[in-house]
Amino acid sequence: MFTSRITRLGLISFGLLSCLLCVEASDTNSRPASLDEIQTLFNLVTVGPQRQRVVADITSYETKWSEEQIAMAIKQQNEMLPDMGRLPEAEQRDRTNAVARSHSGIQILHVQEWYSGNLYRLDQTDEGMVSQRYITNHPGTYKNSFVDIDDPALSPYRSFRVDHQLRDIQWSKTTLYAKNDLWRALGLDKEVVLPLLVALADTKSFPQGRPPTDADSDMLKLDTAKAEMIHNGSDPIWHLEAIAESGQEGRTRFILRGRIMSLIQPYEESDQEFVYVVGQVGQRPVCLEASVTNYTTHVSFFSTREDFDSQGFPHVWKRTTVTLDSPAKQIDVVFKEVELNATFDDRQVFLPVFATNYIVSDVTSGKAAILQNPIHSVKRNQPETDVNLVKRLIILCVLGLVPLWLGIRLLRYKGNKPT
Repeated sequence: MFTSRITRLGLISFGLLSCLLCVEASDTNSRPASLDEIQTLFNLVTVGPQRQRVVADITSYETKWSEEQIAMAIKQQNEMLPDMGRLPEAEQRDRTNAVARSHSGIQILHVQEWYSGNLYRLDQTDEGMVSQRYITNHPGTYKNSFVDIDDPALSPYRSFRVDHQLRDIQWSKTTLYAKNDLWRALGLDKEVVLPLLVALADTKSFPQGRPPTDADSDMLKLDTAKAEMIHNGSDPIWHLEAIAESGQEGRTRFILRGRIMSLIQPYEESDQEFVYVVGQVGQRPVCLEASVTNYTTHVSFFSTREDFDSQGFPHVWKRTTVTLDSPAKQIDVVFKEVELNATFDDRQVFLPVFATNYIVSDVTSGKAAILQNPIHSVKRNQPETDVNLVKRLIILCVLGLVPLWLGIRLLRYKGNKPT
């Protein structure tokens, strides 16, 4: 009952907000978007992941997990690794508390992201997975790193993950980790890119023989014939209008309507409306607001960008998604550092040298094949070494299982989502 009320309030609030925005722009009659405006809007589609480094805090708000959901997560962990269910009672409490903290309704992530073509690195500390003492004692550092290499010229492995607290490294020749895609703050949210791509892109500019990736964005070209049809209203699927924002010089609201596959659950072809509010920062066009209203599945999405720097990069980015029969989910990003056209060395960032006190394993097969074991470098006349290593491995399983499980779920989701 309480969840249902939250859902209805979220939908009502989003609807009222949309109405207010429409009222603000209603002083000026809508008109067909000009060809120059269509080109400007399409230019935002071609913004891709530049060579950059960003530091940010990500705060997400969603429904707190119930005791039943926490118990189900522990059960799923035990099914994946039966030995986990036989750990001592104290370790079992640690596991349960770790799951509860990571799904407490508010999640705060301190992140650093690196982009270089298809190379990607995420350094992250999840406040729900560490103690406050750890955060205080390790300023400027991160607990975990997730790296996608996916370049055989650099490494036979596609990815690796590191737990710096537990000194554990796991390589994989098959896994790729999901990305936060914070670079999209410079262009458009992924939820509103696809319709413009379908409606306006010249398919001949797509890479041949493979699906396009984000790194291919700057290759995409506008199909002038498609743009002319949308401009003169003869396109059978898409309708685009422009409205000058009342009292907001240099701001234009574009409303695109059509039928397309939804990028928000449920994933199905739907009648949708996409809104883009575009302004100028210096010489760069920027997206100030974006929204999606799905009239078929009753799903809504809204995004705002604020506090732009001279490069047109916002330092505040807020995104809210409302789905039917579910509470609204909000993600707020506050950027602390933005380094566009960064000059870091790829090998130093994406291929770090591992210290001898780290456990290094290959998990490609689903089972850990040890590549480096610190116990081999320790003299055998230290009788507590084996015991301490076993304890550390147990702690590794306890604290590292939740993010590993979530990573697997993300990978399954990424593999199943429509392209």
